[in-house]
Amino acid sequence: MIIDRESFTELTVHLKLASDAILKSGRQLAGLSSDGAAVEGRCASALGEMTALAIELMAMERILRAVMQANRDEKCAPASAWVD
Repeated sequence: MIIDRESFTELTVHLKLASDAILKSGRQLAGLSSDGAAVEGRCASALGEMTALAIELMAMERILRAVMQANRDEKCAPASAWVD
């Protein structure tokens, strides 16, 4: 087994919570940006950081999907494939 089911589920839950937090923060930043030019620079910087975080989360998602597929492949592999 590449990763146990409990660990995989825990990672998936944290990934979902982080994704939800990005969406909520983005909505709040959009509302703040209408308050004036001084806030605009800070919001743009924060939005850039959130974009970087979103990219990292997408990478994590791809890794989790690959692990899930590897677990499936390992489970379906014939026993003779593991014998040298």
